[in-house]
Amino acid sequence: MRALRAFSRGEHGRSRLRPYIVALAYVVGTSPAAAQAPLPPTTPRFVEVTRLAQEGYGDSARAVIARILSQTRATDAAFPEALYTSAAVAKTLGEARLQYARISVEHAQSPWADKATLRLAQLDYGSGNTESAVLRVKRIFTDFPESAVIPVAALFGARAAFERREGPLACDWLTRGLQQVGSDLELKNQLEYAKQRCTPEELARLAAIPKSDSLKRPEVMPPKTPVTTPPATTTAPPSAPTTSGKATTSPWRVQVAAISDPTSIRRATQQIEAAGYMVYRVAGPNGLTKLQAGPFSTREAAVAAVGKLKAAVGGAPFVVKAP
Repeated sequence: MRALRAFSRGEHGRSRLRPYIVALAYVVGTSPAAAQAPLPPTTPRFVEVTRLAQEGYGDSARAVIARILSQTRATDAAFPEALYTSAAVAKTLGEARLQYARISVEHAQSPWADKATLRLAQLDYGSGNTESAVLRVKRIFTDFPESAVIPVAALFGARAAFERREGPLACDWLTRGLQQVGSDLELKNQLEYAKQRCTPEELARLAAIPKSDSLKRPEVMPPKTPVTTPPATTTAPPSAPTTSGKATTSPWRVQVAAISDPTSIRRATQQIEAAGYMVYRVAGPNGLTKLQAGPFSTREAAVAAVGKLKAAVGGAPFVVKAP
């Protein structure tokens, strides 16, 4: 605990946060993992906070970042990154959204505004609100045309646009994403795969499908859905794995989503299976269905799979113990 208190005070026991200069050119590791994961903070102090949360010390991480925020002026160059870190380790999606939104709106000129806007777009897409996701990606392309997050934004924006039957927009974003993807071969492959839909026949088929109000679905992730730590709750037994039909005694899984919309459940299930994992459906509170991927014999193996699942499905997956 002494080390933790010293960490929150800063080096040499200083009680105030030392000012940090946040680089304007943030180089995002746009691998499939980074395509879904909260783009990580870069300042060592904030990296340590996220590490604490990832290792299961979410409460400690949140206490540290709350202390840092309380000691940092909103005009400080480090403040947006501190907000971003707070969002990355938030206990609920509602809290995370609030912090990302503060960066996107109140600190729109900071080096973290594009990343926060991307996270909001990803959360919107993961919860089924494709209209909001498209609007946020449009803002990224308009306000941050040279941003390193453009390829990832293009991928998610295109997925949302395709679901909204906006084929030409999706294809335009995919083209621009490929132009800026750089040397990340995995992300390039994802963009190229998505762009296979950009044929005259497919675009004509999409255009012929009438849009409906159902394309804009309400948020299905309630504010109390955990982000970084598994909930301490008793759940119903999982369904049989969809890939093998056999239950497993492996103790670890990755929770990918907690949703109630049948279309979103079906889509996420297909995406998890396509990534090569079994899917477990666990009854959650308020009519939610928890979608979990697995099985994993060790926690380390589950942690290692989080990035792939984020790339495949979206949202903010986290490791849980099997019921």
